[in-house]
Amino acid sequence: MIVHVLGAMTAGGNERLCLELARRAPPGLPQALLTIDPSPGGPLEGLFREIPGLRIIHVPYSRDDRARFVLRVAWVLRSLDPIGIISYPFGLHLLLSLAAKAVPRSKFICHVGNPPPAEGPRRLLFRRIVSASRWLRAPLWFCSETVHERFLALGARLPDNSRATPNGINVQALRRDALQGRTRRVVSRPVVSMVARLDSIKDHDTLLRAFAQVRERLGTVRLWIIGDGDRRGTLERQTGALGLTAAVDFLGARPDVATLLGQVDLFVFSTTPDEGFGIALAEAMAIGLPIVATDVAACREVLDGGNCGVLVPPHDAQAMAREIVALLEDPARAATLSGLAAARAWTEYDIGRCAQRYYGYLLGGRPPLTAA
Repeated sequence: MIVHVLGAMTAGGNERLCLELARRAPPGLPQALLTIDPSPGGPLEGLFREIPGLRIIHVPYSRDDRARFVLRVAWVLRSLDPIGIISYPFGLHLLLSLAAKAVPRSKFICHVGNPPPAEGPRRLLFRRIVSASRWLRAPLWFCSETVHERFLALGARLPDNSRATPNGINVQALRRDALQGRTRRVVSRPVVSMVARLDSIKDHDTLLRAFAQVRERLGTVRLWIIGDGDRRGTLERQTGALGLTAAVDFLGARPDVATLLGQVDLFVFSTTPDEGFGIALAEAMAIGLPIVATDVAACREVLDGGNCGVLVPPHDAQAMAREIVALLEDPARAATLSGLAAARAWTEYDIGRCAQRYYGYLLGGRPPLTAA
């Protein structure tokens, strides 16, 4: 058995990676999903429940009773007796790896989705977490070379078997769902979209300021903001202050992202240097959308240095608006970039390649169990 440990079944990058890895488990290999958020469930719950044979177990985490949490997780893991455990919450993986000692034969991986802070007290905290991970023999698997390099720069020695393992996406399913979305499209005006959690790691503020300039140039274009988070109210107020309420749709966290993107003309990924990978960026590439993204290390890596999309300086709304307008007005260039992006998504980020790395390590060369 393989156990996936997830905070909650929300629609962020870690959660979508967990969903796709669970879907791509070797045939006959039993799986369980252990969620630890105090509030169970989320937008992806239905999709997780569709995975044949996946057991879903909820053990809520409480900062006020960590010892009890470790004991409860240890009891669950001992009853499941997994050969492999993948932890998606970083930081809490220390408690989870401690609980995993109850199953000595089990291999443990912590997926790391974001880089450490560039400065400040939390940078020291991340260094200590890395050191504790090494002591607990909990390998860290980084979602990109960018995140791997940033952790190396902390100066703490990484646990053995740590490595950069790029996130994976289901390219074939994304293209199929996007095609269905295109057949349903009823909007004739151009649609620009961004998919991301509405939190401080992303930079929706610059996108909104840029979109105000795009509207001045193109008039009828619309913006779909897909995702949810604690900054939604702030961003909705900013939208109103910019006079964009009638042109911007906040669609919330959605399980049908690919279907929605099939109805979009251009994808924008406005983010900060704290971005680790941007799984939504790779999904937009797979679907074959022209892309404008912030020129930070993670986006440069995923977009092959700008060969597969246009990169603009961080927080530069004017440059972002200029490139959005340029691509919408130049279909030939947009098609060239989107074709290159789709090809790169297939060769570098398809979930099959990612799943082989995870399950190959956890199974240690052993064949999966056959279904009873």
